[in-house]
Amino acid sequence: MAKQTSNLTGLLVVNKPKGMTSFGVVARLRRISGQKKIGHAGTLDPNVDGVLVVALGKATKLIDLLQTVPKTYQGTVTFGYATESQDSDGAVVEEKPLVKDLDPVALKAAFKSLEGDIIQIPPIYSAVKVNGKRLYEYARANEPVELPQREATIYEFAPTSALEWLPDQPYQRIDFDAVVSKGTYVRTLAYDLGQKMGLPATMTKLTRTAGSGFSIEQATPLDELMELDEAGIAAKLKPIADVLPYERKDLTEEEFTWVKNGRKISSWPKTEQGFYQLYFEDQLVAVYRYNEEEALWRSRYFFL
Repeated sequence: MAKQTSNLTGLLVVNKPKGMTSFGVVARLRRISGQKKIGHAGTLDPNVDGVLVVALGKATKLIDLLQTVPKTYQGTVTFGYATESQDSDGAVVEEKPLVKDLDPVALKAAFKSLEGDIIQIPPIYSAVKVNGKRLYEYARANEPVELPQREATIYEFAPTSALEWLPDQPYQRIDFDAVVSKGTYVRTLAYDLGQKMGLPATMTKLTRTAGSGFSIEQATPLDELMELDEAGIAAKLKPIADVLPYERKDLTEEEFTWVKNGRKISSWPKTEQGFYQLYFEDQLVAVYRYNEEEALWRSRYFFL
């Protein structure tokens, strides 16, 4: 039986297996860690594996920050058919068997055309909410709904292999790397790539290789984490400071008292980033953010 309470604070970099939801990963880690305050940064679909950063304790305050860091993926897109979910989990809704090799020059240009700031329309089988209901709930109930548009930034989207035919099937596939912003649907990116080529397309494989500032080389497989006790989990935790990209400021005793009381501060010089991570006696205390309108510093995160 799991402990009822735990004081664990930090970040677990998990290598999520296929076949499990991100919520399921968090639920398992909550049981073995005993930490009720736990959450993840950046949902992975069940059929996607790779980096899932889980925050425990006071680190949960940083989930919004963690999700702003670009994510990196390696995947495969297959041309010639499309599914209702735009990945291999969904039923096929369109087919256009290929009769000849795709033009690799045109395909490379199609990849490049999807880089930058784009608008995506997520698939009906997704967790995007419309009027308080997730899109997949509308789909399962066969209820009509207008699919929303979502902004995304694609920093890199490029092929990493040659085109190849699927064995005994009229479809071609190619591997790719993608570096994308928060909220990007990579399966929709694969589908849109097919549209650029005038073909239905489906994302047939995907691994997140980096997320929230951590790489897959830093991740521990979930099954290994499940073998650990609380002390073992504690040893795997990354400290909060590892993900703070801000200038450090060491506080005097007087300043520490101000910060503990949530006081606004006008005497500190403005930084280029507009943030300070604050330490007292070598312990991370808080993050302060500069408010331009008020011309003073205000508390953004407090960790004590």
